[in-house]
Amino acid sequence: MREIPAESKTIESVAQAIDALTRGKLLDALAPEASARRGDARFGLWFRGHERASYRLVPSLLRPAPGRAPMDEVSLTRHFRALNPDAAPAGTPDFAALVTMQHYLAPTRLLDWTENLLVALFFAVREPHLDDCGEDAAIWILNARRLNYYSSATRRSAELLYAHDADVVARAALCRVRNRDEWRDCVARSLQAPDIDGEHYRHARLLSAIGDTPIPVSQIASEAQTVDLRAVPLNTPRGIRPVKLFDDTNWASAERLALRLSMPVAVFPPRANPRIRNQAGTFTLHGGRYVADTSAWAGKTLSPSAIGAPVDLLDIDAALSRTRILKWLRIPCAKRAAMRRELALIGITEAALFPELDYQSRHLAERWTPPRESDSDD
Repeated sequence: MREIPAESKTIESVAQAIDALTRGKLLDALAPEASARRGDARFGLWFRGHERASYRLVPSLLRPAPGRAPMDEVSLTRHFRALNPDAAPAGTPDFAALVTMQHYLAPTRLLDWTENLLVALFFAVREPHLDDCGEDAAIWILNARRLNYYSSATRRSAELLYAHDADVVARAALCRVRNRDEWRDCVARSLQAPDIDGEHYRHARLLSAIGDTPIPVSQIASEAQTVDLRAVPLNTPRGIRPVKLFDDTNWASAERLALRLSMPVAVFPPRANPRIRNQAGTFTLHGGRYVADTSAWAGKTLSPSAIGAPVDLLDIDAALSRTRILKWLRIPCAKRAAMRRELALIGITEAALFPELDYQSRHLAERWTPPRESDSDD
């Protein structure tokens, strides 16, 4: 797995976090382009808070524990929907079902982000029991539109994706399919819905990349691995050769699109519930899948049925030569409590971000519990 790059800056207060974004050169290589077709120059700048700086930018479902088989996503999803038919009724699109599962803490291929820096700061320093853990926290910053420019399998433009885009439909369908033929059929049926966006020829090209394109066995894995997209093995007319994925040569070839489907895309979800609205929530939807055992492909070079392993955000960022999609800021462990107090003073609390009554009650209990001496201001 690729090493996390060095942080861009250390921040010790809310004011320093804001200054890092509004002054200096932090965003010179990261801010969304003002010339993009839709949205202003900051639309698509997303944030994510990590309680521990060592945490990876990978959804829980796609983090198999060392020495253990990956989670059975299909069975997990089917079981959740069977147990909770009111939460995810029959006919609910796959992406909407994944958002519901994420809301109720089930493992999914979604990773939470927010458009609000202060919300991300809250999640980075939220838990008091980590104030003495000895590990720093972190804020990750993502250029979501630029990510989609490189990872979309249906269009090459710096735009956010929405629930009815074919890229989203294709990756979300992985929650209920086990092989490429089943995946193609599932996506083909979903793309027939009247509200699906995009042109027919793009859909046809996507389906071909899923169902008609064998992938190199090197793309199949049972655990996380580093993928060098500057020299990734692809099946070409001259055999399997290392290819620089992000060059402009034959961008829409089926082999390149098939690999892109193993990458995450940035999705602006319908904000249908108060929690997502309060948190200005957004998601990256991750592609690919790990397998329990790779021995079935021993001695082979191509597989027509396997689904390739996930390609993560750091692999994409590392392959770019002149631009970035990611930066991160370090929050010293000793500053967690002070930053939490600053956020509370400006109204960024559990009560503000979680409208459910259990969270409201937890916030009230914390607010009216006398502080420890160690909680006093420095």
